[in-house]
Amino acid sequence: MQEIRLYEYDTIDSTNRLLLDMARDGEPCGSAVWAHRQSGGRGRLGRSFCSPEGGIYVSVLVPLNASGSSAITLTAMAGVAVRRTIKQVCGKDCGIKWVNDIIYKGKKVCGILAQACGDKAVIGIGINYRSDISKFPAELQETAISLYRPEEETPSEELFVRTLVSSVYSLCTSGDENWLSEYKSSSTIVGNKVQIMQAGEVTGEGLAVSIDDSCALHVTDSLGKEIVLSTGEVSIRIRKEEKK
Repeated sequence: MQEIRLYEYDTIDSTNRLLLDMARDGEPCGSAVWAHRQSGGRGRLGRSFCSPEGGIYVSVLVPLNASGSSAITLTAMAGVAVRRTIKQVCGKDCGIKWVNDIIYKGKKVCGILAQACGDKAVIGIGINYRSDISKFPAELQETAISLYRPEEETPSEELFVRTLVSSVYSLCTSGDENWLSEYKSSSTIVGNKVQIMQAGEVTGEGLAVSIDDSCALHVTDSLGKEIVLSTGEVSIRIRKEEKK
């Protein structure tokens, strides 16, 4: 097992940004950056990622060619690692919304962003661990949730982070394919009517019917035509309440 090198910060602009810079300077795979707060966190499609105190923000450096994976596959692997860690450390069950959101009690508790850097990749994970959701921007308060309330006693954050980093790195380097069936079975998308979003606009809708072995989402539109989604430029909005 690769030794994990964990760098901890109170506040940083972006764990992904720092670890990408470190990777370019020769930082070895297996390294991770953990921050208690981000001042400039970023999500998919260049969106800002709300990163206040109370959350866990961690980025992990993995070898890109070890899994032969695209960013979407690495994101999916990380989703399974997050789900497993939350279950192992916190005893809570979560689902996975294609492609990069972890869902707890029907709301988003975590987002994931994978970014390539030569023959390496940085996987950034932001989790609402004991976050005060009432202090989030108004537009996020209806869709976000935290694993714990700020005043609750929680499992050790360091234990959670080290377990998560080890799980992410192991999944991305072991060649174990069992994660894929877990990713599919944990989906909060399949079986739901969805809207396909690009650049903030609805470009299609239909029924999400399956996720294939490359982690692409298959949607059938109202005319019975199959749409296969695998790009990071596409977002999905569920048209009814998620089941998980």
